[in-house]
Amino acid sequence: MRVEGVVFDLDATLINLGGFVDWKKAHIKAMDAYLTCGCPEKLINRFSEKGLFNMLNLVREENALGMDDAEVERIQEEVYQAIESCEWEGALNSHLLPGCSSTLGWIADQRMRMGVATSNSQAVAEWILEAREIRGYFSSVVGRRPDLKMKPHPDQILKCFEEMGVKPDRGVVVGDSVKDVQAAKSSNVLAIAVPSFFTRRESLEEAGADYIIDNLGALPILLSSLEGV
Repeated sequence: MRVEGVVFDLDATLINLGGFVDWKKAHIKAMDAYLTCGCPEKLINRFSEKGLFNMLNLVREENALGMDDAEVERIQEEVYQAIESCEWEGALNSHLLPGCSSTLGWIADQRMRMGVATSNSQAVAEWILEAREIRGYFSSVVGRRPDLKMKPHPDQILKCFEEMGVKPDRGVVVGDSVKDVQAAKSSNVLAIAVPSFFTRRESLEEAGADYIIDNLGALPILLSSLEGV
């Protein structure tokens, strides 16, 4: 296989952001924003039990059944902005994970294109990548966008490859979560998992990860074996 592009997840894959974000506060803000937009309280409470990011996807899907695309996206944008304030609070303390800089440098030396597909705020993701001095490695950054379904749907992954100018069958996805693996598989892209502190190896295997590596620093060795170099 000739690997031409690598799409990374952001949080808990390249950078620790989530450890500094008050996700409970973000969850409450998201619920309040949906209610302010007129979404039924009973629906929001039911989907809320699935967790913050599952709720975002589920409410979007439910709204799409009875609203036009513009209204669905308007509501999502309102909710995303509410959550973003919590992510900004954690952004200053975010930091690169071990092996990140050396791995990105190696991939760049191989002339593979790179992108980021993340469920985090687009603006926050861009700022963190710039602040940690790695934005230049990426030809595409696809964060939470109201026009795209988030992982585990394939939308963000496919948009990232499109913006990178790489065909998905010539690329790989690298992430820490089951949703990253599911999004890769639904995009027909090779899935490489790097377990974080809150993901179980067994869950990644069950999701269909093609490869599981212990840390980001092991990625160059794996990519070399795929390249046959």
